[in-house]
Amino acid sequence: MLARSNKYSLAFAGFIVSVLVSFILVRPLHSPWHPFIAGDGLGYYSYLPARFIHGDPNYDFKWFNRVYNANYVYSTFPNPEDNLLVKYGDKRINKYYPGLSFVWMPFFAAGHITSKTLHYPADGFSWPYQLCIGLASVFYLIIGLLYLRKLIDKLFGQGWAGVVVPAAVFYGTFLFKYAVFSNSLSHSYSFTFNILFLYFICNYLRESSNRNKYLLLAIFFYAITVSIRPLNMLVVFLAPAFITGGGIKRVLPGRLELKWQHVAILGLITLLLWYHFYVMFNQTGSLFPYTYSNERFYFSKNKFFDGLFSYHIGIFVYIPLFALSLWGLKFVNRRLRIILPAGFFGLLFLYSSWWYWPIMQRAMIDYYVIPAILLGALISGVSRARLLVLALMFFSVIYHQLKEMQVRRGILDEYATYDEVFWRNFFVTEKTNSYAVPPSTILGKEQHEEDFEDLRFRRRGSSDQFFSGSHSLLLDSVSYINGFSEFNYPAVFNRVGFRKVRFSFHCFFERNINSAHAFILFYDSAHKVILEAPFYLNADDIHPGRWDFKEFGYEIADTVKINSRTVNKIGFTIWNVEGKSRLFIDDAKMEFLLTGRSFETIQ
Repeated sequence: MLARSNKYSLAFAGFIVSVLVSFILVRPLHSPWHPFIAGDGLGYYSYLPARFIHGDPNYDFKWFNRVYNANYVYSTFPNPEDNLLVKYGDKRINKYYPGLSFVWMPFFAAGHITSKTLHYPADGFSWPYQLCIGLASVFYLIIGLLYLRKLIDKLFGQGWAGVVVPAAVFYGTFLFKYAVFSNSLSHSYSFTFNILFLYFICNYLRESSNRNKYLLLAIFFYAITVSIRPLNMLVVFLAPAFITGGGIKRVLPGRLELKWQHVAILGLITLLLWYHFYVMFNQTGSLFPYTYSNERFYFSKNKFFDGLFSYHIGIFVYIPLFALSLWGLKFVNRRLRIILPAGFFGLLFLYSSWWYWPIMQRAMIDYYVIPAILLGALISGVSRARLLVLALMFFSVIYHQLKEMQVRRGILDEYATYDEVFWRNFFVTEKTNSYAVPPSTILGKEQHEEDFEDLRFRRRGSSDQFFSGSHSLLLDSVSYINGFSEFNYPAVFNRVGFRKVRFSFHCFFERNINSAHAFILFYDSAHKVILEAPFYLNADDIHPGRWDFKEFGYEIADTVKINSRTVNKIGFTIWNVEGKSRLFIDDAKMEFLLTGRSFETIQ
């Protein structure tokens, strides 16, 4: 029989294989729509091609737009360099800190060699570079999971807790989403380097030998995590939680012995610090610049309770695993019992006060080590209820994966889900169409409903299928497009606020319908279309043979073009594009909503 430790190692190896399989099967590896270097990652990464390919040691990034446009099919911003550059004094700088580019260097080099060997453009952003950064994300993720296991084992001495906790944290939290799909964002890397810092500082505080090596490694990984995200410096306040005894002797370093390992680690620390400050000073002329320009915290307007309990972003709503972890406080010593929850909820308060407060969902990944430790304590501490705890953890993981899938498929909105939408779609798994407008943001509303029971619809209707009543609107090969309702420009839109039009209906598709379109149309006094807002239903959106609910919306941004003087009527139309089979529409609702931004980011 295998020794117990070997069983745990084999089980953990199986988990790591599942991580690799998830990455390969779930994440597109060569899609122009899903590049590995994207979003904030463009800023973190661009220091490398700037310095080593494009001859840009001062980091002016004048080459960026040209190279970006040669490798990407779309940009979040009309001007691609706006992905990373912000105003700083009298120049534009890359606002992102350089720590990630430092840990990516070996993978960047591999991408550069591969590009030249396989005759891809050696510009820093062609596919070999993209793939290598994707592989880097998996590599550092696995390092983080491995050392999370080591930390759990060290703290609680239960080998199987060191297998269960990393698996639960990976599959049962937002780490799965941001590690697998967002490979160049900083958060899964911060997760890893914060764990490495805490593991080695724990060794330093608790072990009697090799303490200087552990301290130097802790300093090295602390320097990396701070260089990635300066707010990661707060992880140092968790270190006192791991002091067990020995008083001040445990905190002070031991007798200085410069072995070759110490010299090597000191060399890495020096190289990292030189690189970080070289990049910062060359861009800004300062060693400690604040590069996020006018972005700031608003502590008086924080979204702390949203961060915990809201239906769109709440940690306890989407990650019940973390609510369960609080039970683990019962099984840790007094230091851990005070410092860990204070650290976690303090960080949540901090990030919920940021101007773009939805960042808390991903920013807290940096500190998932805290609930992970509490889960380890819970699993190790319970005895009679152990099977119950494991069952709750299992269902928490399944539940999170369900909710995360619903967000990916548009069933739930990552930033605007509210109670009615959440519960109405609780078990829905098929892709749907929705336009969530939280009721708390609605300042004014005008609503119209059409059930198609009126005599004026009988000629265009049918009693063969209906969602309610006895009739529905029929779109077939004879009458395949129907503009069934028009309304005057709503008076509520003349007030101050944000103007949104929402269009929803129930629909029944017969088989062989592959496409349908819905339109919101803005007409002038001559009934000429000023603006057409189209919405497309394709094969993935169509579920034949049953009644389905569809919801679309449009926010009027151009109030010069669309206002009470230019618009006479607003109409709603549905088109059965191919007209080969029948499409039934029932219980349509047209809403004109005036909203505020209270549910959105603080500007």
